[in-house]
Amino acid sequence: MLSKLSPFVTALLLGGLAVTGAAPANAEVVERYSLDFSSSGVNGDFCGSGLQVAFTYDRTGSGSTMTRGGDSLLWVHEKLRIVQTFTYNGMTVTDIQPNTLAKDLKIVDNWDGTLSITVLLTGENRLIGSDGKILAKGDGQVRRLLTIDQASGNVISDELIFGSTGTNDDFCEAVLAHWGV
Repeated sequence: MLSKLSPFVTALLLGGLAVTGAAPANAEVVERYSLDFSSSGVNGDFCGSGLQVAFTYDRTGSGSTMTRGGDSLLWVHEKLRIVQTFTYNGMTVTDIQPNTLAKDLKIVDNWDGTLSITVLLTGENRLIGSDGKILAKGDGQVRRLLTIDQASGNVISDELIFGSTGTNDDFCEAVLAHWGV
C-alpha cells in the first residue's frame, strides 16, 4: 500500500483535506494508480487517552504522475475518499472525508539531490456521532513545502507554509466528549 503513495499523501492521511483540479494542457500522464486500501484493528491509545478503540479504515481513490512542460520532473495528482469508524463501549463515530485532493503546485530541483515540492491539500471531513449528528468538521486547504531526497523518495522535511483556510475542529476532543470520556 505505502509503496504507491506519494510522500505528501502520508501526511495527508494524518489530517484529512482535499480539491479538484485539471492537469495543464501540455501534461503527459506517465502512470495512473489506485489508492484503494482497507484495514481494521484496535488503537491502544486513542487520541492519547489510553482508551482501546476498535477502528475500520476504508480508502478509495486514484492518482497519476505526469510530466509538465519541458522538464522531466514527475508531478503528482491524487483524489481520495476516506471513511473511518471508531467504536468504544458500544458507541461509534464515523469520520468521512468525501473528496480529498492532493497535488503538486510547484517543484524545484535544488541541484543537491533534493527536490522542494509545494503541495496543495484540500477537502473536507465530517465527524458523525452515534446519533447521526455532526460532532466536528474540518475543511479548507493547506499548502506544505516538502523536501524530498531524489534517490530514495524519502521526505527530509515537511513544513506548513499556508495554514488551513477553513474550519479546524478538534476531532479527538469531540469524540472523547461524545463518548463521555
